[in-house]
Order: sequence, then C-alpha cells, then structure tokens
Amino acid sequence: MRLGIQLLVVVVLAVGGYLVWQIRADLPVIGPYFAEAEQSRRGGFGPVLVDAAPVVSERLIDTIQAVGTTRANEAVVVTSKVAGRVSEIRFREGDNVRQGAVLLRLDAVEILAERDEAVARRTRTRQNYERGVKLRDARAVTASRTEELAQELAEAEAAVAQIEARLRNYELKAPFSGRLGLRRVSSGALVTPGDPIVTLDDISIIKLDFDVPETALSSVHPGLLVMARTAAYPDLQLEGIVATVDTRIDPTTRAVTVRAEVPNKEGLLRPGMFLTVSLAYGAQDGALLVPEEAIVAVDDGMFVFAIVDGKAERRVVTLGRRRPGQAEVTSGLSVGELVVIGGVQKVRPGAEVKVRGSEEAAGGKPSA
Repeated sequence: MRLGIQLLVVVVLAVGGYLVWQIRADLPVIGPYFAEAEQSRRGGFGPVLVDAAPVVSERLIDTIQAVGTTRANEAVVVTSKVAGRVSEIRFREGDNVRQGAVLLRLDAVEILAERDEAVARRTRTRQNYERGVKLRDARAVTASRTEELAQELAEAEAAVAQIEARLRNYELKAPFSGRLGLRRVSSGALVTPGDPIVTLDDISIIKLDFDVPETALSSVHPGLLVMARTAAYPDLQLEGIVATVDTRIDPTTRAVTVRAEVPNKEGLLRPGMFLTVSLAYGAQDGALLVPEEAIVAVDDGMFVFAIVDGKAERRVVTLGRRRPGQAEVTSGLSVGELVVIGGVQKVRPGAEVKVRGSEEAAGGKPSA
C-alpha cells in the first residue's frame, strides 16, 4: 500500500514538472528569462534587452567619512584652593559670564581680621620709619637704625601682601568667558579643595575631533573644509576648518586625530556630541565614472560589458576611488561609451544587445 502511494506521488510530480516546462515561457517573473535562453539556444531571434548608461567625466572629490566628538573651546570645573564655608553665591545656572566675574565667596572673617592686624602693623612701622628718617636728618639717630626701620617696614608690607593673596583664594572668579553649567554647592555648605562647584565652558567655538587613516596623512593639513551633521539637528549642515593635526598616530588603529573648529554662535552644539564628519582633502578633474551596477567581479579582476556596434564587448577595467552609486575607472573605458548596467547576467561576449526603451539596436549610441 505504501509503495503504491509513493509511485503515485512520483507520477504526479513528473507530470506536473512536464506541464510547467511546457509553459515555462509564460510563467510570471522568470518567464522572460526562459524565453531569452531558448532564443539564444536556437541561434537567437533578436538582441538581448539591457539597460545601459554612458561613461561620464566629472570632477571627483576625495572625501573621508568619520565620526567626531565635540569639545568646548575652553572647559574647566571651578573648584576652591582652600577650605571654607560658602557665604555668597553670585551666579545662576546657565548664565553667560565674562572673564573675571566673581562667582562665589567663602567665609573669610579670620583672614580679614589677620589682614586688618597686618595693615595696622604696617601703618605703625611706616610711621616709625618716617620719624627715624627725620631724626637721622637731624643727626639724632644713626643711619643703621634707619635701615633697620626700613627693613621692618618692608617686612610689614610683605605680610600684608601675603594675607591679601590668601584672601583672594576665598573669592572664586571666572577664568575665561563662557557659559556656566549645573551648580554643585549651596550657600552655607563647607567646601574643601578640589570639590566641584560649577562647570564653565566656552562654546562660542566648538572643537571637533575625529580620526582619519594614516594613508591620508599627506593630504590632510590645517585649513581644509569640514562638513558635519548631528542627529540632534538633522536639517542643519555645519561647516568648520581643520585647525590641527595630531603629531602622533595611534599604533592600534593606525589613524591620526584631526581637530577642526566649528563656529557655534547660536550655542546649538554642546561638548560631548557625536557628529558625522565629511572631510574633503583632494579633487581630480576629468575622472571617468560608471554606475556600480556595471561592475562585474571575477577571480581575475573586474570587467564591464561595453556596447559597440550593437554587441556586447567584455572590457577588463581597473577601478579607482568610489562614491555612492559610482566607481572610478582608471583604464579600460573611454568617456561617452555605453556600458550595460541592467541585465548583465544575461549578456555574453559578442551577443547582440538592445538598450531597453530604444526603438533600434544600440549600436554604440545612447538612446534618446
């Protein structure tokens, strides 16, 4: 019983295959390929329909695509040199401040008292010195005593200057102009040396760091134009200028870091953002370009099918640089020649071809 069922299945499959083979030329999608193959086997009844495009000569710009990281032109975390309690906060988060603006003051009552004492000592020493000078002129004291008084006055002035220098550490100022970040302390808090108080960033100019391969090192130099985009503002195209090329190459990646400067007057960019970077480092006029669909890769190299006198001619080509959708051909083709870009798999060397959409065989001339 089981053997009979198996024989029946085999007979059904054989009959079905035979029927499909008989109507293969009428099958959807793959029918035209069977029809053209049959025509080719019988000697051919017409040219193979293909799509074609001419070899064009254009200006080819060498570009490097990379991912960059933004950095502030200047950045610092404001901290204190001395320990103290916060007595006054003179900024708000997000403020734009000028260089030298007072941001915060620490309690300095003891230091102020020491300064007042030192100032009083200096005043008294100065009076003694001035009195000694008058007595010296009147020959009432010796010159050596006057010199001692002068030395005491110098020591008193140095003591005042030292205390005033210490006092300046209790007043925190902006080291440069920029925008403040988040405040980390509150009024009355005890601050110790190194505690972060607030961040300050100069983002009027953004530094954009990205890596380029060492093969392009000879062509990359300060002054080149950089185009960049960010996912935060997809419609915004940013322009910058290469400012510096690092002096060292990473031994792991064999890449060198390039730093560009991007104007940021509107303050849209922030430090730490990722940008897609396009660096144009060279250009060539008269480069021969063909669509990438025309290139056929084989074990011994690359070739294309050129259309000459209505027939396909296999041309071995040498490729150069690439750009989206196109490849540079450095040998094997001339400008204006037609190459097959659609139906390449159906074409054989010497086969008659016709450009799809043309009323006549493509005898080396592009269709209207």
